[in-house]
Amino acid sequence: MKLTGNDHFIPQFSSTELSVEQEFIINKTLLTHEADGCRHVDCKILFQAMESVMFYASKHTNWKSAVDARILGSIESFDSKETLRHTILKMSHAILCECHNTMDIHTRTLVLLEMLGNYRWDAKVILILTAFSISYGEFRLILEVYSHNLLAASLAALKNLCGRNLEGLRPQFKAMEMVVKEMMELAKCVVRFEGLPLEEIVLYDDHDRTLMAAAKSQIYLATYWIFRSSLISASQITDLIATKQENSSITANAAWGLSSLALRLSRLCSCLRMLVDAAQDQIEQKVYKKLMNLVKDQTQVDNQQVLHLFFSLNDDLPLKDSSSQAKVGISRLKHKVVMLLVSKPDLLPIDQTLLLLQQTKEHPHNKSIEQDYEIVWVPSSETWTLDEHMGFDYLSNSLPWLSVRQPWLLNSAVVRMIREEWKFEEDPLMVVLDSVGVASNYNAIDMVLIWGPKAFPFSNSREKELWELEEPWNLQLMFDGIDHFLTKTMVKADENICICGTSNLDWINEFESRIEKLRNVGLQLRVIYVGSRNANETTRTTLAVVNKDNSLTPTKIRLFWLRLERIRDSILRVGRTQTFPNYETLLKQVSELLETDDRNNNWAIFGCGSSKDFVKLEGNKIMEFFDRFPIWAERVAGLGFVGAIRSVDDAVNLTAACDHTAVVPYDEGMVRGTMVCDKCKRTMKPYVGYQCDGSKLNVSS
Repeated sequence: MKLTGNDHFIPQFSSTELSVEQEFIINKTLLTHEADGCRHVDCKILFQAMESVMFYASKHTNWKSAVDARILGSIESFDSKETLRHTILKMSHAILCECHNTMDIHTRTLVLLEMLGNYRWDAKVILILTAFSISYGEFRLILEVYSHNLLAASLAALKNLCGRNLEGLRPQFKAMEMVVKEMMELAKCVVRFEGLPLEEIVLYDDHDRTLMAAAKSQIYLATYWIFRSSLISASQITDLIATKQENSSITANAAWGLSSLALRLSRLCSCLRMLVDAAQDQIEQKVYKKLMNLVKDQTQVDNQQVLHLFFSLNDDLPLKDSSSQAKVGISRLKHKVVMLLVSKPDLLPIDQTLLLLQQTKEHPHNKSIEQDYEIVWVPSSETWTLDEHMGFDYLSNSLPWLSVRQPWLLNSAVVRMIREEWKFEEDPLMVVLDSVGVASNYNAIDMVLIWGPKAFPFSNSREKELWELEEPWNLQLMFDGIDHFLTKTMVKADENICICGTSNLDWINEFESRIEKLRNVGLQLRVIYVGSRNANETTRTTLAVVNKDNSLTPTKIRLFWLRLERIRDSILRVGRTQTFPNYETLLKQVSELLETDDRNNNWAIFGCGSSKDFVKLEGNKIMEFFDRFPIWAERVAGLGFVGAIRSVDDAVNLTAACDHTAVVPYDEGMVRGTMVCDKCKRTMKPYVGYQCDGSKLNVSS
């Protein structure tokens, strides 16, 4: 088997031209492999656990990973008649048995390979290394601690390790550590290659086919040498235990043999790594290009092809239903709008998670559309540490959405699309695929948090449409989705409402005292305290007490501020491409509220539950509002609650002149009323005008 041609994708090494010995090893290794193509294990998690043991055994002080039993217990083994734990223990015992076998090392290596013949190549190397790590880790642990640990001392005595000259064995240990390191690097290459979706990609030309053939040959060689090196290393451990006294000549020969083996593994690893890099780049480019075309192809009949590339390249049941813990295939998503919630493994900040739950699963109107869409949580991480595995395992079992079962197995082209095309970095986003798999919105999270089910089908065009339909800034828009019952009662009862924001506890007490005096003289006014975005725990506790009649808990207050931020972000995003009728008014009102909070100013908004009109007072103006109660209270009947407050607000009445007019048709018996200017919000003066009605002809018979 030779590599020919000068294709730039194929590294040109002398080592890629296989020798007769290598051809022989490959053929013998392939004979041990029963290619059913299905028996495999979750290699990435098991590799992390094995790697942790190997590095600690080799005393790598910078190694900080930890193995958690819950994570190891969740490692899956597919189509195997025995448990993963039993397979590992069986291989560990087999290695020890083969160490005492009198056959040559090549034959004993093939015996071990045959025992894992039904497994995929990545599973073979991870299982044999895990089995070896058990005896290697135990051996190094006893040697390190037996001098000050009674249990280890007893085991050392039984294993004939007491009183050994560790310093004299240091060259042999160092050489064995080099072999272990190279075996793990080689195994990483095998795992990477086996994770590539080779069956999904058409190899169009000879360059592709030659590259894949060369890589596969090196995979077979790597697998053989990992098995052989594990057996050689284990044999040296058993020899050390069996030897009663150190012999410098034997130790030197053993160290030299291991060093030579480490060098062979290193050369093999360099060649394989570059071939796998090239193969991965080729396949990733093809998958990425195919994905990019599909998410824009509106001629598809459904979303299954897109979702298959996203999730099912390595798993036919790639999703998990947290409510039933059932494995789910992509067929469940057929003809549905699919919302891909992309975030770090720890999901969203708690406030956003609560609001998202409230605006989807717990929203009273969700029942009408819940069969038409699905949310799929897609955690993304560059490292996938064991801590991230644990966090994902907990959250994916708790959330009411589907989640990717093994997000660390997502194809690199998918991860690249998430980070490059969808611009995912730190903040979570929600990408919407319509019923045929076309991307209709690259971040719908704001519109979901603002409108909930009303935003269906969550496309960009729907977000613009919602803002065009949205009425001017009002109390309902501020609170809708935070507390559905409170919002409904405010609007239905058409109550006088005051929304009060501050982080000053003394000011809250003063405000509450003033309000109580107004209530005592007959003013009906519901006050809701929303604090500030950065309120401390003491302020939150006080707010919970004064809001006891409004059911606005500290959590809902945090959601209120989050909602305002999302409203602003959504308005700005839609406004970048095209403004809508209320764009300037809405943006001004929400921005002013957030900026007032940033300045730590006290503020209050007065309005009615169903009214589109309200007045905002800030700082000293609020206390002037209380002081002038006798004046504006008399005007409520004629001007309304908000109009009466505005009529005594000097800050409003001293603004620039306004000449806005409004024409009201005259009806017979019309009672003189009061109108408020749509622009400056001041009370309008009445004028009488006459219009000739000469267009009507009165023709008598």
